[in-house]
Amino acid sequence: MPSFLIVAAVASLIGDSSSCQKAPGIDARAELQRAADRTGLTAARGRVVHTRAFDLTDHAFESDRTYAAPFLAEVSSQDQWLDVTSGVERVTGQSTVGGYEFGGTTIGDARASFAVQDTTVMPSESTHGTLYATRPLSVWAMLGDWLADPDVHVEGRCTYRDYPRLVLSRNGIAGKERLFIDSKSGYPTKLDRVEPHYLWGQVHVEFVYSTWERVGSAHLPGGSFRVVDNRTAVTRTFGVRSIVARDGAPSLAIPASGPMRLALPAFLAPTRPDTVRVSSTTFLLRNRGYTETVTLARDTVFVFDATQGDERVRQDSAWISVLFPGRHPVVLVVTDLAWPHVAGVRAWIARGATVVAHRAARTFLTDVVNRRWTLAPDLLERRRAGATFRLRTVTDSLRLAGGDIVLFPIDGAASEVALAAFVRPDRFLWASDYIQDLTSPTQYLDDVFAATERVGVSPVKVAAEHAPLTP
Repeated sequence: MPSFLIVAAVASLIGDSSSCQKAPGIDARAELQRAADRTGLTAARGRVVHTRAFDLTDHAFESDRTYAAPFLAEVSSQDQWLDVTSGVERVTGQSTVGGYEFGGTTIGDARASFAVQDTTVMPSESTHGTLYATRPLSVWAMLGDWLADPDVHVEGRCTYRDYPRLVLSRNGIAGKERLFIDSKSGYPTKLDRVEPHYLWGQVHVEFVYSTWERVGSAHLPGGSFRVVDNRTAVTRTFGVRSIVARDGAPSLAIPASGPMRLALPAFLAPTRPDTVRVSSTTFLLRNRGYTETVTLARDTVFVFDATQGDERVRQDSAWISVLFPGRHPVVLVVTDLAWPHVAGVRAWIARGATVVAHRAARTFLTDVVNRRWTLAPDLLERRRAGATFRLRTVTDSLRLAGGDIVLFPIDGAASEVALAAFVRPDRFLWASDYIQDLTSPTQYLDDVFAATERVGVSPVKVAAEHAPLTP
């Protein structure tokens, strides 16, 4: 992901500033109502839109090359029901990605979201955070949210995708949003906003509505897109759509609720880690989302992976002070570039750690470090003037602490640009994210086993980010 400043992102919200002009005398509420009328939203009040849709979501954050396309794609089929009047949306989805299949049902609106299990509806802040990122892909859900907001303003008129668009603005759940409405037709063209991000600080997000179609008396886009920092992240293709009476839809009732917090998924939540003893000098730090490892070799503390951002690093650092009293230099070993796995890299650099990673990781990690967090400055941003990014890279293998720590690429068919670490005194292997299933053979396990044989290490204990300490 490119390292550009938020200033550039904001400038790109409305294109070249020279193509924008003030638009005095225009009533924002009237323009929103015009969009609702032209697209058929107004006439559909009191009814429900039933839609079959398919999402193609790029998984740049966990691909085998997080710094270069192509990426793994999650393909989701969705059965969607939108109550046009209340804005409540019920979605049952089934997803496939990387050999896994999963699914479920959610229901909610702009204020709150719930997970549905049989007849039980459970409030979920993490679900609300996830749906915040995709709800505007439904143009009528988006328009309904804007119509319910009494504080919408006209910002100006700007050229976007070759034509002049009227730009409205409001303060959304997580900050300012802009809605571009086509001046000639009254149709929404895109929703534009800056969102906080756990790795990049903030990202510029555009929801683009394209290829409009007639659906009965309504007009709806044939495709919607979530574009993040100029890269398409989600492509939603709409299938059969119909507008039906409420009694022809499943329940769209939700419990009364105040505005819900936009929480991160549970695996990213930096809950307090517990310790698991490997030896007197090596410990696992484990919470619900991720396990990491810390070991004292000679006089240096080695940290294997840094997940879940500043708060997790603060907690890990506190444990290190308890487990290994005194002052010790810290070396952070980055074994894998999946975005959640490196969310704490910046915080360790701010604390003075040296980073060791695969040689191919240099450019990506440099982008992570150079990214300016302007929306909510993190520890590195606050200490940037005194922080130094010190990086050592691994090509075939690297022995540190007098050979007590052996780092080596796994380099299998499914594990290029990933490292494993061997703590020689404990005969302990840290396999990052590359041992997950301990019940049957996997490609990852084949790759790790072959790498240990190639390097000539013989572990008797192993652990990984999602696997416990195991003989």
